[in-house]
Amino acid sequence: MKPLLFFLGFFVVQLAWARQEPVWIAFRKEPVLVKNATFSLLRIRDERNGKSQLGSILSASKGNLPVRSNDDVTDVFDDLLRPGFQPDSTRVPVIIRIREFTFTEKIKTDAQADGTCRLELAFDVMRDGKPIQLTTYTARTIYTRSFGQTDRLELVARKALESAAQYLSNWIKVNRDKSPALVKGIKFAYIDYSIQQASGDTVFYHPLRPLTWDDFQGEPRLSSRSAASIFPTFSYDGRSRWVNGYLLVELTFKTFMVKNMSWVRPGNKDDYGLRHEQKHFDIVKLIVERFKQRIASDEHMDLDDYNSRVQFLYLEAYRDMNRWQQQYDDETQHGLNHAEQERWSQKVASDLRNAEDLTAIMISNRQ
Repeated sequence: MKPLLFFLGFFVVQLAWARQEPVWIAFRKEPVLVKNATFSLLRIRDERNGKSQLGSILSASKGNLPVRSNDDVTDVFDDLLRPGFQPDSTRVPVIIRIREFTFTEKIKTDAQADGTCRLELAFDVMRDGKPIQLTTYTARTIYTRSFGQTDRLELVARKALESAAQYLSNWIKVNRDKSPALVKGIKFAYIDYSIQQASGDTVFYHPLRPLTWDDFQGEPRLSSRSAASIFPTFSYDGRSRWVNGYLLVELTFKTFMVKNMSWVRPGNKDDYGLRHEQKHFDIVKLIVERFKQRIASDEHMDLDDYNSRVQFLYLEAYRDMNRWQQQYDDETQHGLNHAEQERWSQKVASDLRNAEDLTAIMISNRQ
């Protein structure tokens, strides 16, 4: 039994030796400050697995000593950063996520160790209640210390955090008008593509360029009883760019008729019939103005999906156009009912003026 007792005693001694007392870092309350801060601290999140561990350093006997913080690392970072990164209207509220914060060392001389403090952070902003990552930061701060000089660890950690804060502040300054995550919102600018001269097979809508019978160049349909028929429609295209922190989406609207799909039968080229076809064209322009208004007032428009949302509103407007055109022809009996034709002519003219005014007001209010 004695050899066994000796072995157990030796094991206990070895275990006690392995359980070295950790080196505790006491962080001073002096805040970390940077020049021209561009962000404010929203909160700190610690995503490390071993939240109480900060790596290890070498002892004078060349053994590894675990490193710990006197306080929770989340609280430490909050205390160091919050005083210098208070919210104001010019600063971006940021969530800081701690991914890694560790010390490692290797022997340099009998009296000194070379060390590395590795700090890895991720920076998020909140959008629609969800965190969106801005950027990440990873740095290795190199230092040399004497084996008895453990207070240097606090200085190294503070310097690493200061460098991270300065990096983020500079990154926001450079990317404020470029990063989708930093955008303040979305704005629309409308452009009407309208030229008075016909372009090839297309006549673009212009208030100073009414239709003429020369614009109707298609072959009359044998199956149709109409004296004339116009093919008016509309389209849009867009491009986007960052302007003063906003995503500016420039939409160009084209209201046009296609000559070779529009026709008139011989002997029917009178002014009354042309005015009827012009109102078909005016109806499309009215629908385009209401399409613009839908975009400007849409509550579901967001940065992540604005393109498909505009496309959805376009399809709705296109269906409205077809309904209006059909109703116009039905109620005027393709222009044969003169009283209804006059009512529709006045209605479309009035609605179009009001729609153009309302579009201008809505766009002005959103600037």
